[in-house]
Amino acid sequence: MKPGLNLEFARTERLAPEQAMARAADAGYRWVEPYVYSAIALPINSHLIVRAESPYHHFHGGRTDPAAINALREGLGLSFSAIDAHCTLLLPQIGVPYLKSAIDFAAEVACPIVMSDEGPVPEEWMTLERGFDLMRVSLDEVVRHAHMRGVLYAMELHNALTARPDYLVRLLDAYGPGDLGVNFDTGNAFLAGNDPVGYLQQVAGRVVHVHIKDIPESQLCERGKVTGTRVGVAAGQGVIDLPGIVETLRSTGFDGVLSVECDTLAQARSSLPYLERLIGSG
Repeated sequence: MKPGLNLEFARTERLAPEQAMARAADAGYRWVEPYVYSAIALPINSHLIVRAESPYHHFHGGRTDPAAINALREGLGLSFSAIDAHCTLLLPQIGVPYLKSAIDFAAEVACPIVMSDEGPVPEEWMTLERGFDLMRVSLDEVVRHAHMRGVLYAMELHNALTARPDYLVRLLDAYGPGDLGVNFDTGNAFLAGNDPVGYLQQVAGRVVHVHIKDIPESQLCERGKVTGTRVGVAAGQGVIDLPGIVETLRSTGFDGVLSVECDTLAQARSSLPYLERLIGSG
């Protein structure tokens, strides 16, 4: 297992992505994880177009120069562990082109994994079963494109369907390990009301990437009311059983990246030695 860092801390620190990558390398990390945004303009009819906008992402697929990013990454001694490309899979006309663009970008910057969650389920008028079917429609094309580009697509636990182990297990049963993996988010699993270690044990054989998101005691009041959160605190300073997570992963032979999702550079710095001790304790 290898410690990594999600670049989301750059938002709080007001850093450009290039600066964030340099700070991550200086802190001792060798694997980083950026967010990628893809511009989408979807014609609805002859006079209506729906456009995607993003107030904050690290890189823009189709606009960011992959060669420049590769040169920067290599110069800093960094590798991309995965790309976050969160979008809805419940609106195939939006989610599919969005994720295909992110997959293309990943292939050009030597990133092996692209991930998203399913997106919010409008439960006031859509059942989870219908949402599951729509997710499958989108995923069929997304995993096909990812396979063609030599990238693995992974589902992250983040909304009503993936918050439930039964739905994620059903989804994994529908696709082979070479087509669909899991980005296991420790904090999202916990806040949705699950025991993260127990949930992980059900899908550990398909986990290809992990978000180490430790949840502070101040967020315990949200447990069971939400299905995820943006970031956590420094690893080891919250309530998540991270030793249990690492032991479960070790038992399955997982050798991927444990990517810290935290809010500040100080939290990122203190997370690294903690993770290194956990990884080395087996």
